Parts: sequence; C-alpha cells; structure tokens
Amino acid sequence: MSCDICHPKAFGYTVYFSDENQADKLIQYLSAENDTNDGHVINQRLVWVLESVFFDFLDYAEAHLNMDTIFAVQSDRLDPLKALHSLKNAREFQPLREAIWVDEIIINKSITTHYQPIVTVENGLVKIVGQELLSRGLSEEGNLISPFHMFEAARVRNRLFALDHACRINSVSNAGEVEKDQLIFINFLPTAIYSPEHCLKSTLELIEKKGIKSSQIVFEVVETDEVKNIAHLKRILEYYRKHGFQYALDDVGVGYNGINKIRELKPDFVKLALEFSNGVSTDPEKQEMAKSVLDITQEIGGVALAEGVETEEDFLYLQALGYELFQGYYFSKPAPKPIQELKAS
Repeated sequence: MSCDICHPKAFGYTVYFSDENQADKLIQYLSAENDTNDGHVINQRLVWVLESVFFDFLDYAEAHLNMDTIFAVQSDRLDPLKALHSLKNAREFQPLREAIWVDEIIINKSITTHYQPIVTVENGLVKIVGQELLSRGLSEEGNLISPFHMFEAARVRNRLFALDHACRINSVSNAGEVEKDQLIFINFLPTAIYSPEHCLKSTLELIEKKGIKSSQIVFEVVETDEVKNIAHLKRILEYYRKHGFQYALDDVGVGYNGINKIRELKPDFVKLALEFSNGVSTDPEKQEMAKSVLDITQEIGGVALAEGVETEEDFLYLQALGYELFQGYYFSKPAPKPIQELKAS
C-alpha cells in the first residue's frame, strides 16, 4: 500500500462502450488532443484515459450520448484490463466528480487552524489549560469549509490519508500559537495510518523542528470509521506514547468510540461526546452515560473531559460529578487565534 501526500495519484479509467459507435467519440477526442499521456485505445470498445479526460468526456456524454451503454472502472495505465470485472455504469462516478475539489485543498494546502480552549476549575476560577486545534478548509473565495465536508469528500476520492496528513501538519505548524504551559490537542484518523513509523515521521520531525515539547501534545483518536484492527490502533498509540506524547479518545459514547474502548485503549484523556454533555443537567439517561464514562476513566487513571458544554447548568453538573476538564461554546467557540481570557467564569 502506498501513500498519497503531495498530489493525487494519476488516476485512470478503463472505459467500456457496449455500443462501439459511441466509443468513436472518445477515440476522436484523444486523437484530436494528440497527447499520448492522456490515454490510449485498447480496442474498438475499450479505451484507457486519465481521470481528467474521463470527467470531461462524461460532460459531453451526458448531453449527447446514451449513458446506459457506457461503463468504466478505475485502473492502472500499465494494466488497464485487470479490473474489468468491476465495471460500473458511468453515472456512478458522479460523486467522484463532485468531490474533486478536495484534491485542490490538499495540493494547495488550503487549510487553516482554529483554536478552542480546554478549561479546568482552580480555586473556583475557570482557567485555560489547553487548546484543541481544529482544521478548516479554505475555498477559492476564502470561505471556510467544515472538516466534515472535507473528510467526506476525501473519503469519496480515496484521499483520507492525504487530507489527514495535511490537517495534522497544518495543526503542528500552528501549534506555536499555544502557550508553552498549555496542552495541544490534535486530531488524527487511525484508519488513515497504515504504518506509524512511516505515516507519522514527518509529523514528529516537524514537532521537533518547532521546538514543541512532546508532553504538550495530545493526539486525539477520531473514529469516523470503525477500527476493526484494534491491535493496529494500539500500535499507533504505543508509537505516540513511546515518543513522549499523550493521547485522547474522542466522542466517547457515540459512533465507534463506545465506553468499552476506554479500558481497551487506556487513553490519557477521555472526551465525553457532546451528545451526552449537552443537556446532561436535566436528562437522566445522559447523566448515566456521563457517570459511566467518568467511572471507567478514573478506573484506568485517565482524565475525563466533557466536550460540547453549552450552558452553565450542564457545566456545574459535570463539575460536581467529577469531570476535570471542559470544552464547549459556553466557554468559547473555535477562533482563528487562541483566546487568552474567558468571558465565562
């Protein structure tokens, strides 16, 4: 398995036409362009082309040809017939076309960092002890693109590793904005890392170059996909810990980060999902989950953090319950620069 960091792979497609007369249209296009790198004719019904050519041709085909007779599959220029058993109707590639913008985000590193404070209570006062570094994409017009939309597009484009790497590097590059005595929480997708020694090498090198203390960094396990190989995830986390970093389990209680993962992974920090923090002061079921997460976290010697805290009532309830750290709109929304003082106290 190879990684795709700096630029998209030269994706190509083997295109099959059940009507060979329609194949002539693509063959004529290639002949007119006279660029042998764009593609080549295999036979009267099969043509291999670069992705950009394929997408351009689909625009034409949708308007002028019968799409029911056109099929395609991603393939290698050197072995265009290998994946013919996986041919799909050309219409099914529309999501790939619509998500292609994320390639430009990755290539141009059009990513910015926002900071959201993590707080504790000392002597009755709310104090900032850390910042979570959150990645946002930047459109050509300069508008912010949410991480959800970026990573969903990257999933469609099979570029999760490249985007995860770009966001992680961008966060480390901007981590110097955080106070030297504060924790720095940085997200990562474990399913996008196939070899910690290789995939995380540039991350560690940049942290060292920036002079950031490893004890400041907390890598957050974000599981948008189920991690089926727990042994592999443990290997990643052990690699982090071996290099002096801490790690956190994000969104505990929802999705794939169930409370059973706490005992299994033994994170330094456990983040109660906002679905259970928000409204916990009045909801018995949320209170039960909040207490269960806290009990198991304390059992393994970790620190419990409630994220998504939006009201004073929820904050006071979770504090009385025993949570040590808090994060949410009640204290501050994510901001382009780390805030130094809190309005709420």
